[in-house]
Amino acid sequence: MVSYNAKLKVHIVNFDDIDSWGDKIVGDVLFSAMGTTLSDAGNKDAQWKVDYAYQYEVAKHARANGVQTYALVSAMGATAKSRLFYPMMKGKLEEAVKDLKFKRTIIARPPSLIRENTTRMSEKLSLPILRFFNAIGLLKNMAPMTTEVVAKAMIEAVEGNQDKVVVLEPSDMRRGSRA
Repeated sequence: MVSYNAKLKVHIVNFDDIDSWGDKIVGDVLFSAMGTTLSDAGNKDAQWKVDYAYQYEVAKHARANGVQTYALVSAMGATAKSRLFYPMMKGKLEEAVKDLKFKRTIIARPPSLIRENTTRMSEKLSLPILRFFNAIGLLKNMAPMTTEVVAKAMIEAVEGNQDKVVVLEPSDMRRGSRA
């Protein structure tokens, strides 16, 4: 059995029916870290649904419900102008979330994330290669990062920064957000 904080309420929801639970998205801060891979989703439309549509709908409901601060896990290199699908999708999400005009928006753009129990072959192969290049001083900005580092940087940014929009690049998260 999992033990939760007494203030925490767990809701199991159907993301395709947000109108049935969107009113439950309340609080001061919303951390959004939902995502999938193209391989797991099966195709670009399905990945777009999880990585963009679901997250945007949650953000939109949060804003309507008075949430003041939105903290989003995006991706290194995210830009709506990219010709590559993934960074373009993440960049469009960032822009859409900014347009919602939260009081404060925190966007974290981590590189590859280290997930110790990954079953994804691409991660199992790429992480050692990136670590090798990092050890000899190359590709430092692409050095894999743990999810704990990302989470800590986002929390620090939420707690300390009064800027309207804060974008955390990998170097910011590694040294602390300084927010």
